[in-house]
Amino acid sequence: MKTIYNKIAAVSIVAAALSSCSNDDFVPADGQGTVFISAAVSSDVKTQSRTDVDGYQLQALWIANSKGVQYEYKDLDELPAGGLKLLAGSYRAHAWVGDSVPASFDCRYFRGAQDFDIANGDKKSVQIPCRIVNTVVAVAYDASVDQVLSDYILTVGHSQGELTYEGRDDRRGYFMMNSRDKDLVWTLSGTQIDGSAFEKTGKIEACAPATLYTLNITFKGENSEVGGAYFTVSVDDTMIDVNDVVSVVAAPAVEGINFDINADVRGEAGKIGKKSVWITSSAPLDGVVLSCPYFATLFGSIPGGELGDFDLLRNTNPQLDQAVKDAGITYENFETDASTGFSQMKLVFGTAFTNSLPDGKYPVEITAIDSNDKRTTATLNIVVSADPVSITAVNPADVWATKATVTAVINKADAANPCIKYRKLGTSTWTVADNNADAGLAATITGLEPGTVYEYCAATDDYESEVLSFTTESATQLSNASFEDVCKVRDDAILRNKDVTVFAKNESEWFWDCGNWGSMSMSKEVTEHSSDKVHEGSYSVALKSQFVGIGVAGKFAAGNIFIGKYLETLGTNGRLGWGRPWSSRPVSLHGWYHYTPVAVTHDNNKYTDLKKGDMDKAIIYIALLDDQMVGDSNEYPVTVNTKTVELFNENGSNVIAFGKLVIDQATSGDAMVPFEITLDYRRTDVKPSYIMCTASASIGGDYFVGGNGSTMYLDDLELVY
Repeated sequence: MKTIYNKIAAVSIVAAALSSCSNDDFVPADGQGTVFISAAVSSDVKTQSRTDVDGYQLQALWIANSKGVQYEYKDLDELPAGGLKLLAGSYRAHAWVGDSVPASFDCRYFRGAQDFDIANGDKKSVQIPCRIVNTVVAVAYDASVDQVLSDYILTVGHSQGELTYEGRDDRRGYFMMNSRDKDLVWTLSGTQIDGSAFEKTGKIEACAPATLYTLNITFKGENSEVGGAYFTVSVDDTMIDVNDVVSVVAAPAVEGINFDINADVRGEAGKIGKKSVWITSSAPLDGVVLSCPYFATLFGSIPGGELGDFDLLRNTNPQLDQAVKDAGITYENFETDASTGFSQMKLVFGTAFTNSLPDGKYPVEITAIDSNDKRTTATLNIVVSADPVSITAVNPADVWATKATVTAVINKADAANPCIKYRKLGTSTWTVADNNADAGLAATITGLEPGTVYEYCAATDDYESEVLSFTTESATQLSNASFEDVCKVRDDAILRNKDVTVFAKNESEWFWDCGNWGSMSMSKEVTEHSSDKVHEGSYSVALKSQFVGIGVAGKFAAGNIFIGKYLETLGTNGRLGWGRPWSSRPVSLHGWYHYTPVAVTHDNNKYTDLKKGDMDKAIIYIALLDDQMVGDSNEYPVTVNTKTVELFNENGSNVIAFGKLVIDQATSGDAMVPFEITLDYRRTDVKPSYIMCTASASIGGDYFVGGNGSTMYLDDLELVY
């Protein structure tokens, strides 16, 4: 095996303090350091263009200390180009760069971690070594192949994806391997000189990450003879040799100082006041372009001014430059740190500019450009109006199924009885909302109908603003939540030659899944369609924990059901994909259960909350998740692997809301009893992308802990809005 010491990808976290701050700059508190974040990945091929550079995207960067993850970013747009304020202490940074896909000629994936310390006032660079994760495959044909084979094609892949190399395709293929797919299977096919079809298959076993496997294909026979026996395919494996280092940096940040740049700046003529904008960049700041239709009027008499835009840093027209300054648009504190490349600037729209604006709307686009040609555009939207009140567009995250929060601005202190009004679209009567008129107008309107369009406006005794609208979320319910429907499904990739009960009317409506895929390997179903105990209808789901198998050939399995899909069986363990796409936000989950626990019969040292002889417990929990994918699946937001104890973290950064019910008592009588789980919203500024719900007759089921015979029936689940 040929070994090449590879250069490593790096994500640089540089602690720096930039000087010359004024009283409205961003200054870290005493005991903090400012951490600026940039990234670089080591490419295995030479970068040819800026497009190639931009192809590498930061997927996640976590900064953790002994208390857990403190900061988390999912893409470059979230990275604080203006610097992250960290308290002095010890940290560990994790980074993921690129695209994790099963098989691709273009997408590569890198990851790494590094410990670092920050002291008060520290200036140092910390690198996270991000190594390529992919297994890489190339193919090399000897000239002899063309003498006996034409139209040849090589396919390489595993169960999650494959790539096709047609002819002398010299591209490298990138594969993500997992616990299920440790080998890559290749097939060489073509047409022999006698016109017959040719095919030869082989395997690259135990593929390693960050390794290039070259398939060397040679024909060893005489020219007059053909056949697979004369073809040899040797595999040459080498560690990835890095040919280039590509920077992956955050685009510049543009932020309002002491105001939200994404919200309108409103006021009467002559009373807007100074507005300052803070611009920061992970790479040297190269340009700041300002654009506004009003600039063509303001500077139209100057050559170049009629265009309505200009670059503060790259303007070569001294007359226009002076006119801009005279108009009250200037910048201060522009500097670039020589050791890190980080830039900062304060852009000032002084009163000479803002207070001279007549009534109207003035959208000033601010585009910051760094030396890598990464750009960020923000709009300072100044609205000059004599109107007593103004309505603002609602934040989509503030609109729920039965409530919405809307805001307005009081432009005049003497506005007569300012309020917010709303009505259902198509009706004529306004309802006045209960307003909070401290610094402005804000109203949380309740009692709304799900999936309905409402109009709203701001008003006074003698004025009504423009009318805007919002649509409430739908009160969507879980599919087959009464568990009346089941079907039998066969998936030989998971369980060969056996039908498994799935709680759906048919495969196209598959929403719930369970552990039957694992237990049916021993011809047992731990989750049953039952008529023994029901709330309404004819059936419920029965979760029956039990030992499945015989002796050492068996294992304890908890009766369970979950939203998602059972992905594969790994020996006596399971790999599960939890969650389905979702966009509504319920406040609770209501349903009916009956539970009969038995004493724990199976325990282990991985789960210490219950030991043999303790009474078993059941659990039901529900979560709303954002768009992060936690695990190795590209389809399900959470991947659970009981073999490696990769389980769901209810406190994970991907969790928007969570609620659970632990049942530690047997249900009295034979009837099912109601339950309600309230969702605790950790974030209300974002809508969910997925929903997850799991129930188990044994709380320690993920660890194969529980009582042989503990049984829970579930029926008529309902989301409450």
